[in-house]
Amino acid sequence: MPSTSILKQEERNWLDLPSDVTANILNRIGMVDILENAQKVCTAWHKICKDPAMWRVINMNDIPIFDAKLSRVEMCEHAVDRSQGQLVDITIVFLYDAELLLYVADRYVS
Repeated sequence: MPSTSILKQEERNWLDLPSDVTANILNRIGMVDILENAQKVCTAWHKICKDPAMWRVINMNDIPIFDAKLSRVEMCEHAVDRSQGQLVDITIVFLYDAELLLYVADRYVS
């Protein structure tokens, strides 16, 4: 006769993950979701999303064309600002804006 008891699974808390693991996971959801959603989940995620290390590489090609809360230019500016001079690579294709390029160049620290 099979046992009717149900094995209780151990509950896990996402906040118990090391911050570098959480940062790796958040990087996979993309810049739009980080800027518009993930940073609002909890204070731990907000802190990780504000960490300049999260913004060393910015890929503007991953941003969908749909209407987001922020424009592509605003998203790029926010991402560059969050890098706090630690930006090492940025990809901007299909976003031809001379002012944006100057904005990025002015904030780049080599």
